[in-house]
Amino acid sequence: MKKTMFANVSWGSYLTVIGVILIVWYLVVLLKFYRGDLKEFFSSGKRNGSDPLKKSTGSRSLLQRKTHTGLSSSFSESFDTLDDAEELSVRILQAVKESAEKNLFKEQFQNYLRMVLEEYPYVKISSLREDVNNLIVSESEKHPQFSLTFAEADQLWEETIS
Repeated sequence: MKKTMFANVSWGSYLTVIGVILIVWYLVVLLKFYRGDLKEFFSSGKRNGSDPLKKSTGSRSLLQRKTHTGLSSSFSESFDTLDDAEELSVRILQAVKESAEKNLFKEQFQNYLRMVLEEYPYVKISSLREDVNNLIVSESEKHPQFSLTFAEADQLWEETIS
């Protein structure tokens, strides 16, 4: 009977080599596809002096939410529109926070949002509009005096400031 080359390899050695190959593979994938996220992850902890893992999920930006819900639908959007949507989501979070701090009325809050939304006409006509509306609704629900429905949030894009 012939002895094969594989008879000299133990299962322990085989599993060790496979484990090392898998680790290298996943490191390559992480670096290739998530380089920007990794830089942001490690730099945000140094810059803020806080643990980047302890960010609240309620204040995640629109683009981060989009990443978790699937990027396939966002490939049809231009990069500029994605950047605008990211910037708009930050502005909405700021608007809600400022409005709550200043104890604005609901109508004043809506006017503030209309003014912010008017600055992003390309997001208005993109598929990201629905995501922005969801962000507006979820953030406004945190403050009962501002609570908006999805229909009200969508209507803010169409109305002029009163």
